[in-house]
Amino acid sequence: MPAVDIAPPNTNYPPKPTIPSIRHEVPAVVFLLGPASYHAPVVREDLSGKTVIVVGANTGLGYESAKHFATMGASRVIMACRSKERGAAAVERLREETSTESAKLSIVDLTDMASMKSFAAELETRCERIDLLVLNAGALPKPKPEITKDGWETIIQVNVLGSSLLSLLLLPRLLETARKYHTMPRIVIVGSGVHYWAGALDKKTSNSPEILRALSDLTDGFVPPRRYQESKLLNLLFTRALNERLRPTHATIIVNRVDPGLAATELRRNANLPWTTRLLWDNMAVSAEVGSRELVWAALAGKEHAESMRGAWVARCTVREPSDYVLSEEGRIAQDRIWHEIVATGINFEPKIKDTVERHLLNL
Repeated sequence: MPAVDIAPPNTNYPPKPTIPSIRHEVPAVVFLLGPASYHAPVVREDLSGKTVIVVGANTGLGYESAKHFATMGASRVIMACRSKERGAAAVERLREETSTESAKLSIVDLTDMASMKSFAAELETRCERIDLLVLNAGALPKPKPEITKDGWETIIQVNVLGSSLLSLLLLPRLLETARKYHTMPRIVIVGSGVHYWAGALDKKTSNSPEILRALSDLTDGFVPPRRYQESKLLNLLFTRALNERLRPTHATIIVNRVDPGLAATELRRNANLPWTTRLLWDNMAVSAEVGSRELVWAALAGKEHAESMRGAWVARCTVREPSDYVLSEEGRIAQDRIWHEIVATGINFEPKIKDTVERHLLNL
């Protein structure tokens, strides 16, 4: 934090206000206004022969990023969607708009772990290689919280467990792709600058035996905006934990997290947002296509500086510093706890994750 002049006692009263940390203030502005004032060009690369998977691809950021990848010549752009009907319509639309046949449909429901398991098994059979995995699917909390059939609060399962477990389920194929084709596959997890607003986990949650279980316990009330912020914070902690555990021999894999900014998508369709938030969204949001450029940048840019992209938080098409909490000792402890909780959850529903962790990741 920048130094602040402190007035002598009993003079210049009231005291001068503390200058806010730029690390706190800039991300908030970036989230709301940054992309609106900064329309980055689309990073382009020849994706001939490559397979791209976009989860949450039937609309919004996912659809637009899938469209960009298709126009770059990807052999396969697998559009993973929850609804078969909406997904099929999106695939047909993308084929028409790009004049390519690369778009393929796959079904996955992040509120159902059995669906995630089936999705990963299908891709193992269907895809000889995976070059880019873009995990875009997410949700805003509804006014009344819900519990999934797997026993988790919905936002925790979709925004935290969903992207994390799919990363672990598909990691072996990404590593095999890197080894076999001498490429550098990437996992891009779509997050949000609101992780700054989450601050630290509250003491009750931090002191609980299991953070994720504590957040799925709804007996103490439920605050939708806070839950969304927490989910994006935990999402970032997992990304950093996974990156740190990739063995040096697997340095050809890059995992990062990207903030697309405030974009006009269907994310809010089931959320009961305050009128002030809706006003901001209606008047400041960029188009889904503009927001998708951030996803494409995180997936393709920075090859000449690959190390800076590992475990990075990306916003406005550059690598940025995450929140003070994420970088703190308290955040480090939470990061390790979240990692072990997610891995344990994954092993419970798909034992193969244990083999993936033991064979391919460091035991930190």
